[in-house]
Order: sequence, then C-alpha cells, then structure tokens
Amino acid sequence: MDIITSSMASLSTSDERASLITLPADIFYIILAYLDTARSIAHLAATCKGLYQLVSQSGWRIFVSSRFSGFKLSEALSTDEWRERARSLTLQARDWDRRALVVTALKPEMTRRGRITSRIRPSQSIPSSVIVDAHHLRKGNDSKDIIFWGAGEDIFGLHRYTHGSKANKPHTEDWLRIGGSSRGYQSGKDDVTSVTIIKDSKYNYDQGHGFRDDPQVLVGRASGQLHLLSMDAKRFGIALLRFRGLRKSDDGPTIRLTEIQSLDVNYKRGTLAAATKQSILAYPLRPDQQSVHNRVNQDSSGTEEPPFIWANTALALNDNRQKSAPFEFIRSIKFVDDDTLAVTLNKCHHPLQYLKFTPTGIETSFAAKTSSNDHSADSHRLRTVRAVLPVDTSSLARGGGNTVLSSWDDGTIRLQDLRTPSPVDKVFQDNFDISTPINALLSHGLERFVAGSAYSPVLKIFDYRWPKGYYHTESLPCGNDRPYPAPRAPTNVPEPTCPFDRSVCDHLAGQRCTRHTLSRHDFYRPNFNMWLPASSSDNSPVYSLASPSRDSPSIFAGLSGNMVEVTTKSFARPAFIRAVRPTFWPDSNLEHVSYSLQGDNTPFIDTGSGFPLEDVSQSQRVPPMYRQMFRDAAQTDRGHPKREERTAWRKRHRLDEWLQRLPAELGGD
Repeated sequence: MDIITSSMASLSTSDERASLITLPADIFYIILAYLDTARSIAHLAATCKGLYQLVSQSGWRIFVSSRFSGFKLSEALSTDEWRERARSLTLQARDWDRRALVVTALKPEMTRRGRITSRIRPSQSIPSSVIVDAHHLRKGNDSKDIIFWGAGEDIFGLHRYTHGSKANKPHTEDWLRIGGSSRGYQSGKDDVTSVTIIKDSKYNYDQGHGFRDDPQVLVGRASGQLHLLSMDAKRFGIALLRFRGLRKSDDGPTIRLTEIQSLDVNYKRGTLAAATKQSILAYPLRPDQQSVHNRVNQDSSGTEEPPFIWANTALALNDNRQKSAPFEFIRSIKFVDDDTLAVTLNKCHHPLQYLKFTPTGIETSFAAKTSSNDHSADSHRLRTVRAVLPVDTSSLARGGGNTVLSSWDDGTIRLQDLRTPSPVDKVFQDNFDISTPINALLSHGLERFVAGSAYSPVLKIFDYRWPKGYYHTESLPCGNDRPYPAPRAPTNVPEPTCPFDRSVCDHLAGQRCTRHTLSRHDFYRPNFNMWLPASSSDNSPVYSLASPSRDSPSIFAGLSGNMVEVTTKSFARPAFIRAVRPTFWPDSNLEHVSYSLQGDNTPFIDTGSGFPLEDVSQSQRVPPMYRQMFRDAAQTDRGHPKREERTAWRKRHRLDEWLQRLPAELGGD
C-alpha cells in the first residue's frame, strides 16, 4: 500500500487541479470493482506507472473477486497468479458461452496378430463402467492435476503437471495403470464401483512408512473391498489401508461391506462415509482416532494385505427399526454440511433422505420437500433420485445454508435450500430431452452445472440463471444489431425485443447499446447438450463426472469403456486432433491392450432456458445441430476479397468458429 500510495502521489503536485490520478488508492479500488472486462483493467494499467503499480498489486485480485465471486478460490500466492486467474476465468467464460470446447477420448485397443482393433477389454463383451475422480494438488510453486479412474477391475492414474519445474519440461504427464488380474481381482466380481481422491493431506495414511506426502485415493469394488491406495507415480496402486465392516456388538448385528455404491469424505469432521446397497458405514480418517489392526497374511495372489480398521458407526437403512421407507437400494451419498449426509434411494417414497451424525449416533430424517407429490403427476417417476450435489451459495445474496442439487427420474434437476419450507426452490429441465434421468452432476462455480445422461453419452449444460458478474460479450464492439445466429430452442419462444435502438453504449448514463443489452438476455444464452464419443455403443450412459478444481478448464467423464476429457478451447493441447498412444507404467501385465487418445468433433444443440415445462407439448421442434469442423478460420479467410468482413462477422458470431457457417454473401455454402 505504501508503494502504491507513493507512486500515485508522485503523479501530481499539490497545486494541480483535481483529476483521476490524484484520487486516493482506496477510491481506485472501488472503481476497479466496477470495471466489467479484463481489457478495461489492462487499459487502465497502461495509463501510467502509478496505475500500473496499483493494478499489479490489487487490480486483478479485485477483478476476479468481484466478477467471479461464484467461484470459491484459494488465496493466490502472488500478484502474477491473480492476473493469470483473471485470464483463465475470462477465457473459460467465453469458451463455455461460445461452445468452444475440445473433446478427447481415451479408448482401449486390443492388439491381435499385429493389428489394432477397437475393443474395450480382451475378456469382456460388455464394456466396463469408467468411474473417475480428479483433484488439483499444489505444493509451494509446483502444482499438478491428478486424475484417477477405474475401468472394470483395473485402475488408472494421470499426473498432469501444470506449474513448476516439471511443467516446463517436454514430458508433462505421467500415465499410470495397474491390471486388476495382477492383484488377484476378477473381472465383473471385483470391478471398481466408486473412487474418491483424498483432497486434504492431513488425512493421508502413513504409520511411519513414508506415504504421508503421497496423493491417496479410496477405491471401492463390487465385491465389497474398500482400500486406500497410493497415487504416487513410483508407488501407484500400493494398498495402504483396508476398511472393513462393523463388528458385532451386544445390541446390534454385524454389518458387512458388500458392493460399494458410493463414497464421500467430510473434511471438517475427518469422516469417511461408505454406502453399500442397504447400509451406510462411517470410518475415522484422523490418525489419532483410528484403531489400526495389522494383517500380515497374504491374499490369493500372494500379495501381503495392508492393515485395516473397522467402521465406528453404521446404519442399516432397511432395518425395520429405522424411519426409512422401503427402498430397492442406495444409489449415492454426499455430505451437505458438517454433520449431515444426503442419501439418494432407488424406488422409495422418500428417495432423498438425510442422516445427521450426532454424539449419540445417526438420526434419519426426510423433509417434506422430498415428497413424491411435487411438480409432477408421474409420482412413480419421483421415487428415485440418482445423484445429489451440495452447492455452496454463500456468495449469493441471502445465500448459504444447506443447498443441494438432486436429479430425479422424471428428468428434472431440483435445487433445494434445506433451510426453507418450500418443497423445491428451483427446478431445471432439458427442454429438448425432457424425461431422460441424470446419472451424474458437477458444478462449475455458481455459473453453470453439468449433468450426465443416464441413457446416452450426452452432457447437458445448465446455466443456474443467477446474476452474473462477467459477460464476455461486454468486450465486443457496440452495435444496434441482435446476437446471431438466433437460438432455435425446442420451445417456440419468440426473440426478445429491445425497448430502444442504440448503437453505442452510454457509460456515463449507465445505458448499454442494443447488442450488449440483448447479449445478456437468457434467450441468447441458452443451455445446450453435447454428445461425447462412445467407445462401443451410442447408448453408453455417463457414469461419473469430475474436475480437478472449481476453476479448472477441464471436465472428465466416465462412460462405458472409455474416459473422456472436455476442455475449453483456449487451454486445449495443440495436437489434440492427432491420435497418440500414451505409455502407461509401471504395470506391463496388459501389453496386449493399448490405448489411444484422440480428439473428436462434437455435435451440439441449444436446449432453451432450462426451466421446467408445464406441458410436454410445449417442446414442439427439433433444434438445429451444430457439429464442429476443425479448421483455422484465419487461414481459410486469408486472401479472400471479403476477408475483413468475414473477420468482423466471425468475431460477433454467438458460437465458436468451429461451429460457424458463413452466409452466402460472404462466400459461404
């Protein structure tokens, strides 16, 4: 602050007339909070040395905090990092709005007699379900994204170095794989069903073996086995700890671990919750609360079993003594606050329930808002909730509390604040594919969330429709024309009208031009669906979704047989179109199976506002499909007599250049 103040003071003398540069630094901080584009911040910094110092020290931090308040970001270590965050978030916002997304798929291929054939596994005719999780790991100036996934009985890992010494080397990725058969696991019986990376190193398991600094991951299997594994590149897949069921006590039965359905960690309490099909078990992750039992005998593969711990609490939801209504099986679990666990159930009159952990045990409750009478006459389709996701709304006006997204089998996604008495606070629905349920949910700040279809390899992107702090269209030139092309949503909604015809923004009067006004309208910012490349069948559901961090440009989706990465175009690797075959190590047991990583052109459709339809007949038409065409627009337009007109037209286009189709007057088809 002293440096900035002295720099600002040096710009003028006391006898100068009051001007912008004589304002105190605190006033500039307020001004910075009102600048709505990164370009404006950069232009202000280029004005003079004093303002450059002020923007460098605090300007980018203020811009990110005010324009992207919906992202819960960690504190940056330097002013340069705040500037890089501003660049990253603004580019991501533009790419998401313009559908500028790059999709790459990791697909297995089997080698037979020197030929490579597309095949998910040599031993399975049915593709395995890919279950994925991701985390951004940072130590000092070094950072990396770590991705872990299970496919059948096999486990895979990816270390992608994003900052630091390793990020500057040609080799920036480590691909890891352990074949399940080499550890005694059987296909089908021991398939991976749930994975969760430990995202706070203070809960890492060590016991004096030097594993404390290793990234670690919880892996649950269909056989009921639950292990904590090392994700370190040199010790990948080593089992550090095993979790067993609840030992029989005088007043209760033994609860065994059967097929693991879902896992979640409460990082404030240091508790792991594991769901089987009928029960919930809780384990302590704090080292001082664990009672570890050593086990030295070997399993069937000759591998020494790791030490184990017992569950300290368990609840059989199907026990008649509990309040739970009859259900078929547990689908997923998520902690929604410090002591409450949300549980989603299949075929139950109360399919979304809440378990509160208290000093005396676990209390079960279900609010009125989980009633099957809400918002639909198809009550039988409101008896299943497939996924639940906590949403931190503390940055919103009157936000906070326990807010969750839940996906129901009638195709709706419901946002519920558990503090309020209303059954549902907001309902989202794909206005094109109305009734397809959602398998997986992932939130990208408070701007949008991603939903994975339960029936097909489709990602559905929804805008929360909350007030936004940043619109990338504000940096485009003014005009009195409408954004183009106009969305053609499934519902027959007319284009909005603008109450004025203004070609230039009047910033002093707080009035925007026609183009900037309409660009903020929900009609011109529709939700959209995108089709992912499927390995073996177009009917592959999306089993899981993960992202390394809240502001990461990448999303990972687990399908049948392959793992897909969706990255905003500004951060995609240049050679994504060319197929590459990553080298996995340390396991050489699957040499007859190779994997190819290649980009794929992805089709998109606009799906409207995302609010629920009162009648399905309102979805009257099929939206046009936009399919990516990989090309360099600058190269295409070079030498064309209407190059300047083409460039201006592309810049103002609502969609990315890969999706653009030039009109006939500009030489298009």
